Amino acid sequence: MTRGFYRDTVVRLRPAFVDDGHGNEEPDWGDVDELSITGCRVQPLSSEEVVAFRESGLEVTKRLLAPLGSDVLPTDRIVYGETYDVGNEPQGFRSPMGSADHDEILLRRADG
Repeated sequence: MTRGFYRDTVVRLRPAFVDDGHGNEEPDWGDVDELSITGCRVQPLSSEEVVAFRESGLEVTKRLLAPLGSDVLPTDRIVYGETYDVGNEPQGFRSPMGSADHDEILLRRADG
């Protein structure tokens, strides 16, 4: 059962990793493991126009509040309408009562 306002569902994409030919591993986004995560809340944080080398784009960030211990790594992507990169190691957030309540995960997407 979803609690309160945690009613969003996201899809976690985890790539397989392959050797790039130089002994380094790189993500293979053509071979992903998908996992639906229910009981989440996605909140907008910011949208910012980024101008670099005479090209402009838009960086969008959101905060994903997911059930504590959700299987999300910094190398994953999250699909919630659009596809976002995971921007940090998931952090357990403590409620005012002091117990861990949910994981907080930064999501980032750049367009342009």
